Amino acid sequence: MDPTTVNQLAQRIFELLGERLGARGSTLEKRVRHAGRLLPRRVRQAAKTLVDAEKMAQNQTLAMRLDPQQISGAYDRCIDYLDNIDPAARRSQARFNMAATLAFQVLAVGLLLAIVLRWRGYL
Repeated sequence: MDPTTVNQLAQRIFELLGERLGARGSTLEKRVRHAGRLLPRRVRQAAKTLVDAEKMAQNQTLAMRLDPQQISGAYDRCIDYLDNIDPAARRSQARFNMAATLAFQVLAVGLLLAIVLRWRGYL
């Protein structure tokens, strides 16, 4: 597979990881590592395949050993997952989860306070 094609595919995944998941890093490898568990296992493995292919493409001898079907399959798997992510929906879901967690904690502390006050005879 042509090294420029591999670099273009890796660059597209690099951009999507930043846009959709907010992954930071100066290289694809760092962004995949930063995304971590936000990516399902198969997508994470496909992204690592692209990272390895990008490294191999920089060496002329190793570039000839790249499997085009494996690379395109890994790219397709990453694109399928990352294209379906809505950043706005992720943010609103995160806000909702934070509010629900905070509400539960306030309720738990209030209940614990009521139990302690009842036990001490103040209620």
